[in-house]
Order: sequence, then structure tokens, then C-alpha cells
Amino acid sequence: MMIKRLHLSYFFKHSIALRLLLLLVCSGFTTAYAQQVITGKVSNEGAPLPGVVVRVKGASLSTQTNPDGKFSINAPADATLVFNYVGMKEKQVPVNNQKVINVNLESDVQTLEAVAVIGYGTQKRKDLTGSVATLKSDTYKDQPVLNAANALQGRVAGVAVTQSSGAPGGQAKIRIRGANSIGGSNEPLYIVDGVALGSIGIQDLNVNDIEAMDVLKDASATAIYGSRGANGVVIITTKKGRSGAVTVAYNSFVNFSSPMKRYKLMDAVTYANMANLSAGSPVIPNPESYAGKTTDWQDLLFKDAITQNHQLSASGGTENAKYYVSGFYTDQDGLLVNTNQKKFGIRTNLEAKLNSKISLGINLFAQRINSKNNGLQTSKANPVMASIAWAPTEPVYDDEATKQYNRNGLSPIWPNPYMTSMESDNNVFANVATMNANLKYNITDWLTFTSTFGLDLNLSKAASLTNNWISPGNMKSAQSFSENYNFQNNNVLTFHKVINEKHDLTITAVEESTQNTSNSFSANGSGLSTTSNGYYNLGLNTAQSISSGYSQWSILSFMGRAAYSYDGKYMATVTIRRDGSSKFQGDNKWSNFPSASLGWNLSEESFIKKLNVFSALKLRAGWGVTGNQSIAPYSTLGLLSPANYSYGSTTSFQGYTLGNPNTPDIKWETTKQTDIGVDMSFFNRRLNITADYYNKNTTDLLLFTPIDNYLGGGTLLKNIGAVNNRGFEFMVDFNAIDHTDFKWNTSFNAALNKNKVVSLGEQTMIRRNQIGGGLINSPIQVIQVGQPLGSFYLIPWEGVYQNDENGHKAGDYKYTDVSGNGTIGFEDMVISGNAMPKVQWGFNNNFNYKNLELNVFIQGAYGHKMFNATYAASAIATSDVAYPTLAAAADYWTPQNTGSLWANPTSTAKEYIESTQFLQNAAYARLKNVSLSYKLPKSMIKFGNAKLTLSGQNLFTITKYKGFDPEASSTAANNDSDAGIDLGAYPSPKTFTIMLNLTF
Repeated sequence: MMIKRLHLSYFFKHSIALRLLLLLVCSGFTTAYAQQVITGKVSNEGAPLPGVVVRVKGASLSTQTNPDGKFSINAPADATLVFNYVGMKEKQVPVNNQKVINVNLESDVQTLEAVAVIGYGTQKRKDLTGSVATLKSDTYKDQPVLNAANALQGRVAGVAVTQSSGAPGGQAKIRIRGANSIGGSNEPLYIVDGVALGSIGIQDLNVNDIEAMDVLKDASATAIYGSRGANGVVIITTKKGRSGAVTVAYNSFVNFSSPMKRYKLMDAVTYANMANLSAGSPVIPNPESYAGKTTDWQDLLFKDAITQNHQLSASGGTENAKYYVSGFYTDQDGLLVNTNQKKFGIRTNLEAKLNSKISLGINLFAQRINSKNNGLQTSKANPVMASIAWAPTEPVYDDEATKQYNRNGLSPIWPNPYMTSMESDNNVFANVATMNANLKYNITDWLTFTSTFGLDLNLSKAASLTNNWISPGNMKSAQSFSENYNFQNNNVLTFHKVINEKHDLTITAVEESTQNTSNSFSANGSGLSTTSNGYYNLGLNTAQSISSGYSQWSILSFMGRAAYSYDGKYMATVTIRRDGSSKFQGDNKWSNFPSASLGWNLSEESFIKKLNVFSALKLRAGWGVTGNQSIAPYSTLGLLSPANYSYGSTTSFQGYTLGNPNTPDIKWETTKQTDIGVDMSFFNRRLNITADYYNKNTTDLLLFTPIDNYLGGGTLLKNIGAVNNRGFEFMVDFNAIDHTDFKWNTSFNAALNKNKVVSLGEQTMIRRNQIGGGLINSPIQVIQVGQPLGSFYLIPWEGVYQNDENGHKAGDYKYTDVSGNGTIGFEDMVISGNAMPKVQWGFNNNFNYKNLELNVFIQGAYGHKMFNATYAASAIATSDVAYPTLAAAADYWTPQNTGSLWANPTSTAKEYIESTQFLQNAAYARLKNVSLSYKLPKSMIKFGNAKLTLSGQNLFTITKYKGFDPEASSTAANNDSDAGIDLGAYPSPKTFTIMLNLTF
């Protein structure tokens, strides 16, 4: 067939319809060829933004920016491009025939706050399916916080923080959703810039370098950390530099501390009369001669203290290199005389983009800590305890002129507390550091590989000198050294892609190895002839001993996680982690820790949108398994124990005895947790509410159980027992007023936790170790099935006998004969309460008016008890304390004063300190902070910004507790089975602070 060439005139000869048809066809070809390639760059404040989603509005065309923030996309000349990035405001830009479009995205504060660090990555809060809470440093920016643990207290629902000691650098106890383990640690896992801490704790970090803390609470969030995530995870992100001009900041504060409370004690005359009445003879002749001569031991031991803190930082950089550098110095005096701590340190955070695909980050932190006498509160005779119990009739010195101490007084049998505090010389010098480097390689715009190497270390030296006042006739000196290194490497491969604008998929694969090594050496002696060489020449001791130790453990881990979101409505996350620990044997070395969670953004559904009530509404549900390998290395091996024996001679020979048996069947403690939560926002996200219910079951507890003596005695490590924690968390944040000149934001959080021991294997009760022997003569805490950890075991106290009854005289203390044997004794002890708070809460308010800002922060706890042994030592006669000093005890029972709860001092009946008489309600509500800040106007400060803050901490406390501080405890912060005992615990102070912040 031949096709004729059409002449142009042919077109004009045909009908109008044909001409129109041809025009439409030509128009279609023209439109198709109008598609053009558009390139550009997306940045924020000059810094390129990789991973920005760029799409054509109303079409399925989309792409993402590369590591340099650049993109390329085909789009019609009249299209509109939409730019989306986490933490930035969405931006729409008409193409208008442009071929190059460069965009600057602005930060979205609300969206930024909705981004959480979840472990080995980040995730938009709207897509979270686990329970994760974020605490920004701005929350406590105007408060003199010296410890990151204090920053968490009362500000995150489900995180219980108790300041166990108010000593400089004193330890705080942190628990996330209760305590799981009986014998192991319940401390959370701390991750700093992607690396888990193993040699140091959260208290060793400089809180002023922290940008944010993300708390992972439920198993679906923590299972990614497997065997180390059972107690929750705190992910700490330190400050980073930003491209642009150099920013220099100087922050400084000075605070003035004083005791929050004092005991009301007898004056010398009253005490002398009471002592004579109790003794039945004039042990203190002529009591009236002591008028005006009362020795106030509390006033001598507790003093006003000053703390100063200074921090200088600089940050800045370019698109290819950013830096943050800081240095700080802290000098903190304690309330107790001759106690203090000094710290100084530096941090350097560097980020560099080596090329379009490779970036490098290096973070270094080093700190020196010098502490003096901050661990004195470890025995019943400690200065805090003795300051309450020492006789007010006793002088400080036998000879004021020569300062010869009155070493031993009438009562108690403990030495002079002022002498003990002033003459003690116990020092700890520590060098701590964290170092990590990460290399990130952007394989494509949707696949990234990151390798991180981290090391944290603690090099510590303890040195002590015991002079003749502390140890008459046997002076001593000692030194000990310890080295602890924790090395970690993790390699992370991350796939992230948005498919057809509906399917958001992130897959993460991780390989991680951790190794912890400890070395220790100790040398001490006695029989020093002089203290002139201090503790530097231990060879001068006539009797000497040395010891040393070494341990090492390691973990190898593999993890996979898939997070999927469909159209921003339906989310699912699945995680599996496999850990192998050197602490276990054979097949028990390895265990799997899975988790799964779902989320539903109901506010994206049309039927919820029609209600016009919610700004956001999401339901969450998750389940997961985590583990705990918190036993010492080599615990499962059958080891020999060293022993010395002289065989009846004067020479000692080294030998070995059987130690703990081999236990190859021991495996991980396992915690299974279920969480159901809801997140709600109202009034354009001004009112935000989060609520969670959780249930945790910990099984296969790692416990050392006693072996009967007829079988050789000792202990045997077993997997026995179970502990349950379940509770409810609630948080509300309300931006109540948001006007130009006046703003008010208020937040409240509360957490209810119920802890219960479910099983102890073949046992039903385990008695804990005795504390304060001589003053307390029987263990007063137990672990019992059906009861919480930290349960008290005491003789019920009923008051005072009003009449002679069953061999007891009127005026004697009355106790319950639980056993029914007709006598009172330790067989009458029963469960009498526990030390674990049922409810912890915090209430924070920020008010802004022009350049003024006011913060009011209240925190509290409810539903727990404290055994006040300090109060007891001042109230009744014991083998240690002959005569009471408590003022209330002078109002004793008589036939004319039958309403008194204090026994008559002439009573000869046995008085039990191990009774509920001294178990006190430790619930409290405390004004943690009140601060008023004023930002100086620009007209006054030409070079930058300046802010002055006046504040007060712990200004008042509402409590029924009769001791110094309802938070302070003499038990270790890492122990939950022994807790809530005040045996001269170091109290926290009340402080007034002046703070200055400069930025230029």
C-alpha cells in the first residue's frame, strides 16, 4: 500500500471537526513533552538535609534527597513539588517552568518533639508502637542540676528516681516500671550516643552536655537490647554542633545549702534527769549545773555549704564539619563537715562529611572526680547517726585549748561524731571517660551502613589514713586501685523506603559485640608509727596485706527489626535479638528475645475526623521478652576458694577449699511484658495525654540458695522464683495559655506500680542480712511470696500498757504476742509494710511573661514505709545507746500522763527496736524547684544574650516521716531486696541558687 504525502492545503480543505481532533492530538504530545527534569538542593539553616521526601503533588512521582541534600525528579512545568522531612515543616513550591529549585525547610518545634530515639535509629513519634518517653534538656535548663538522674526525677511517668544519699556525688536509685530481679541489678541500661555504658553510670556524665534522654519502657521497645533491656533503657543524646557562626555559651551557678530539717532533742538538763531516772542512780550528778551548757551535736556536724558549677562551651561548623566542645568544673561541699567532691572534665563532639556518601563522628568525654569522706554513712556509728544519739551533756573536747577530743562519752558506745567526721581521711580519685566513633556510609538514598566503636572506662583509686583519734594505738593506711574497661562495637544496616507514598518500611539489621574487663589491687596495713607520710608509704605499716582480682565477660548479639507504616494509619514493629553471654555454659549461653507491637492512628480515620475532637489519637499494644544476666563472671563454674591454715603452728600456709558447685544448667532471667497504651491530643495539640497499662513477669530468677550444713554448707546458684510488676502510667501536658506576652505550660505525670514476689521455688520466705548489728539484733527485711520486694519484718507494737497485765507493768511498751507463746521475741515478727512506693508523681509549671520565666516543680511519692533506725536510736535504750536523747521521749507515760506513747524510763521490760514503733510513713510531696529567670534585653547586652536566675530547691516537704529526709536510705542504691532503712542516712539539703547564662 502506498501512502500519499499530504499537502498542507489538504488540512484546510477538511472539516472543522477533523481540524479540532488533530489539534487535540498535537496538544497531548505537547503536554507529554512538557515534563522536565528538575534538580535542586534541600537544606536547613545552610546544612544539607538527606532523606527529604520530594513528591509531585497529586501524582505518584516521588524521590528522596541524597546525602548532600540534592534531588532530581521529573515533573510537569505547572506542577507543585511537596517537600517532607521529619522535624521540619512541610513546604510546597510551584515549579513555574523552573529547572533548578533550592529549598530551605524550617524546623517544626512540635514535630521535633515528636521524634524519638529508639535504639539503632530514630522514629517519628506518630509512628511509634512502643512506650517511649522523651525528656529534653530545656525542661530543666534553669535549675542547678548536677546529675542526670535528678533531671529524670518526677518528669517521666514510670521512671522512679530516689535520691538515696544527699552526699556530694551521692547515688540515686532509678527504676523503670518497678524491680524485676531479687539477686541481680535492676538498674536501667544507659546508652550514650549509641554506645551502652558498662564501666561508669549515669551519675558520671556531665548533665550540661545532654541534649535529650529517651526512655524505652516496654518490652516492644527494649527487646532490641535483648539481655540488657529487662530493666528499661535510657538513651542519652549529647549536644552536637550546627553549621553557621560560632556560638559560645557560659553557664554558671552558685548555691547555698542548709539542712532541710533537724531532730528535736533534749537539752542537757532534761537529758541528765532522764538518764538518772532510767539508771535509778545519779549517773550525771547535779543535772541543773548543765543549764546553758548543752552541746548541740547537730549544729556541729551539719553546716551551711556552698556549691559552684561552671561550664564553657563552643559550637559551630560548616556543612561538611561541625563541632561541640565544652569544659566544666564543679566544687560541691557537703552538709556534713569535712565532706566534699570536686569534678572537672571536657567533651568534644565532632562530625565530618568526608564525601557525598561517607560521614564520620567522634565523641570524647573525660572527667576527673575527687571525693572526700562521702562514704562514711555505712555503719551504725556514723556521724549522722551519732549526732542524734550522743549525750548533750558531753563536751566536744576534753581540753578546749589543745583540742584534745572527748573521744568516748557517757552514751552511746560510739566515738565522738564530730571527731569521727573531722579526723576521717577517706578519699576516692576517679578518672572516667567515654569515647566513641561512628562511620556512616550511605550506600544508596534508601540503604545505610553505620559502624560504631565505643569505649568507656573507670580508673579509680581509693586511699585512706586512719589516725590515732579514729583508731587509738593502731594507726592504719590503705590504697586500692581498680580498672574497668567496657568495649563495644555495633554494625548497623538500615533500609528505609517510602513506596507509593503509602508504605513506609524500615528494616534494621545489627551485629554487636561487648567485652568488659576489670582489674583490681588492694594493699592495706596497720601499726603505723606516724601519719606524716599520709597514705603514700604503705610499707611503714608493721602488719600488711595485699589482694588482687581480675574478671572478664562478653556478649555477642545479632538483631533484626522491621517497622512498617501504612498511610500513617496502621503501624507494626517486629524485633528479634539473639544474645550469647560468656557468663553461662553450653547451650545456655544463647537466648532469643523477640517482641512485636501494633499501632493505630485513629485520628487519621475519617470517622474520627468527623468528630472534630482529637488532634491526634493513637492506640498501641506490644509484647516482648527481655533478659538479665546480672551475675558475676564465673558464677556458674565450679571453683576452688583460697584459704589459709596454720596446722597448729605459727606459720600460715596457703590452701584451697571447695567453693560453689558447678552449675551448667543456669540460664538467663527472663522478663515477659505486655503493654497497652493510648496517645491523645486536643485543641490543635495544646493538650496531650498519654496513658499506659503494663504487666511484667520475670521468671527463672538467678538466686544463690543455701546448702544444708550436713551436705557441706555454702550456697548453690539456681534459676528459681518469679516476680511480677504491673501498673498504670499517666501523663498530661497542657499548653494552657499561649499569648504573645504571657505563656503557661503545665504538665503532670503519675505512675502506679504493684510489685509482688510470685515464687521462690521450694521456699516461701528468705530472710535478708542483718543491718546495724548491736543496735538492731535481727534481720528486719525479708523476701516473701505474695509480698513486694523490700518488705519489713517486725514485731507489732501496740503502744504502752495502761495497767499491770500478764506480768507487764503499767508504763511498759506493749507488743503483740503473734506466736501465742506468752512471751515477746523475734518469733513474733510479721510482714509490716514495704519500702517500695506504690505511686510516684511530678507536677511541673512554666510561666513566661515577656522576659521573665517562672518554674514551679513539685514531686512526690506515696504508699511506702521507711524504718527509721536513727529515730529509734534516739528514742529508746539499747545495748548501744544507754539513754534516749529525743525530746518527745521526755513526755513519757505516768499515771498522770496516760496518753503518752513513750514508756516510763523506769521500766525494766525489754524494748524492741525491731518493732513497728519505728516503721514510719515515708510518703512525701516536695517543692523540688522554684526558679525565676530574667532575660536581659538586647539594649543592655550588646554582644549576645544573658539570663539571670534565682531559684530554690527542696524548700519545703510535706511528710509524716520523722527523720531528716524521707528519700535518704542507708541501703545500696542497686539493691531492692534491702531498702528503706535509715541508719544515719546522709540527707539532701535545702538550697538557694544564683545562676547566670551567657550566649554570644
